[in-house]
Amino acid sequence: MRIGELAAQTTVNVQTIRFYEREGLLRKPSRTPGGYRSYERQDLERVQFIRVCQGLGFGLREVRELIRLHHVTQSPDHHASMTPQTIRQIVALAQERIASIEEKICTLSRMLSEMRSVVEALSSPAPVRCPASGRPSPPSR
Repeated sequence: MRIGELAAQTTVNVQTIRFYEREGLLRKPSRTPGGYRSYERQDLERVQFIRVCQGLGFGLREVRELIRLHHVTQSPDHHASMTPQTIRQIVALAQERIASIEEKICTLSRMLSEMRSVVEALSSPAPVRCPASGRPSPPSR
């Protein structure tokens, strides 16, 4: 398949696919006699894998490592490749992601609480104090 087809099937931009190639996340494809890139099913699966990882919040460095670890787990002799060290690496990446998610949840919970306070203060019929400064709001016209 050509780059446009790969982009359409994975819902990414053509430039994104080229970027993945430059970054080594996606192999350099073979070329047709006309010079067009020619992708295979495994390239489609790789782009989908990258997108899933990014959707989970992994950065490019982490995605690169996950691809390497994924390759190990998918190799024909993956039982031999799944050393305790490989398993520890996978678990460590997942634990880092969990910690990051929990931190984001705490931040979002604080933001939600503050926004609710602002909405409550501004919805009250009583004189309103600016939630940010504590000063009385100017009278409404």
